[in-house]
Amino acid sequence: MGREVLKKPRFQAAVFTLFYLAICFVVFSVSLRTAVILFATFTVVLLLEPWARFAQKYFRIKRSISLGIGLTIMFAGITLLIVFLTTPVAKEASKFYNIVRDFFPSVQEAEITSFEVNANIDRFLSDEDLLAQLSHEEIDSLDLLSKDLKNYFVDVMRTIPANPEGLEQDLALLEETLKERSDYLVIVSSSKHKQASFDEIHGIVANYLNPEVAESLSAIVMENAMIVQSQELWKDVVEYFMPKNIDPARRRATYESVRNFLIQVQNSLMKFLPGILEKVPSFVTTTGFVLFFTIVGAIYLSYYFLTVKEFAPRLYPKRIRDIALNFLSDTYKNLERYVISVVLIALIVGIVVGIVVQSMGLKYSLLMGLWAAFTNLIPIVGVPLEIVPLVLLAVSTQNLVLVLILLVVLVIVHAAAFILFLVFMKGYNRINPVIVILMIVVAGQLLGLFGAIVAVPFGIILKMMWIHFFSPMLEEEEQGQLGE
Repeated sequence: MGREVLKKPRFQAAVFTLFYLAICFVVFSVSLRTAVILFATFTVVLLLEPWARFAQKYFRIKRSISLGIGLTIMFAGITLLIVFLTTPVAKEASKFYNIVRDFFPSVQEAEITSFEVNANIDRFLSDEDLLAQLSHEEIDSLDLLSKDLKNYFVDVMRTIPANPEGLEQDLALLEETLKERSDYLVIVSSSKHKQASFDEIHGIVANYLNPEVAESLSAIVMENAMIVQSQELWKDVVEYFMPKNIDPARRRATYESVRNFLIQVQNSLMKFLPGILEKVPSFVTTTGFVLFFTIVGAIYLSYYFLTVKEFAPRLYPKRIRDIALNFLSDTYKNLERYVISVVLIALIVGIVVGIVVQSMGLKYSLLMGLWAAFTNLIPIVGVPLEIVPLVLLAVSTQNLVLVLILLVVLVIVHAAAFILFLVFMKGYNRINPVIVILMIVVAGQLLGLFGAIVAVPFGIILKMMWIHFFSPMLEEEEQGQLGE
């Protein structure tokens, strides 16, 4: 029985397909940057192919010219977005972080990070009362002042090496204590930091601002720059939804339960959120590198894509090539339709969310629009990731009616987006939402955020394997048993 299965053409085609998928997985695992470039290149080609067919059919434009037009428009648009949006988005991200922090409870034992210190400095320098006391020249110099203050606190937060003389004495004593053993390891660390100085801070601020303002601002920076502060806006939300006639003991218990839960969420966020936001300034360099090689790869792959499609079936032995060709053709059509659907819907949702945020009088519409577009590239799981920051932004206004209106609008937007996705994918294979969530979780654990994005395309490939290879084999087995 086992040998008969091994000889089946569909089983052999499945084995070859799994082998090639394993190679792709190894490449993706070894170098994330290479994986992103390859995935981005293939995605660009999948977006260009329908345009090339459309231009040839309706505009009678040659394939090479239509591909050139598509590549130029796509990458020119992406380049302009990166050049002109990275700086304002980075600033909005820094300010929005303050809103996130103001929502959660104050925790005295919270460890301050360099990003939070920078966020505090940005908050001090953007205060309206401060700006009202400055001249135009002083306002123009705030960016330089911000840079100098941040550099100063980087030096303050740098760990001071242990005292060499005291360290030698401690090591000698430790060596005497452990002289009977030879298998020990000594790890020396220091948790000491330099103390911030008012005079040093005032010296920096006085270089840019008038003496009166420099004095007051230096005091504010000295007292509050290295403190994790919060307005605890969560209390307003709990108060709004809590019944007015609730028992005082239950009220206190409810507040305490919500506070403990939010502290746990806050601790989870603080483990990675500052680190992510600190990397925003380096986004331009990394993206530029990826974009350059994606452009080069997309140019070559798009122009030779028809040749690649003809060659792909030759990766399989000749006797199973027809089966492989049907699988590859069906898989390509489904991947193409899925990529187009997801990208279009992500762009539409991002634009709509940005307009909604702006029309409701909320700040950071650019950041929220880009975040909505990005999170919608991750099906199902991306929606809550999109909604949470939007709700926190609305809550920061302390207008809970506005929060409810925003939630209703978001429900309508995503209901329309879901219907639009079904229309785009009509006639094509879709994956069960439960399986999608499981695949995103698993791929996210293996490859991080990039894994969450590629999980569904990988799931489409597996489903096509089931339809073309495994399901027909099982049906043949059942038919054989019925015939006997």
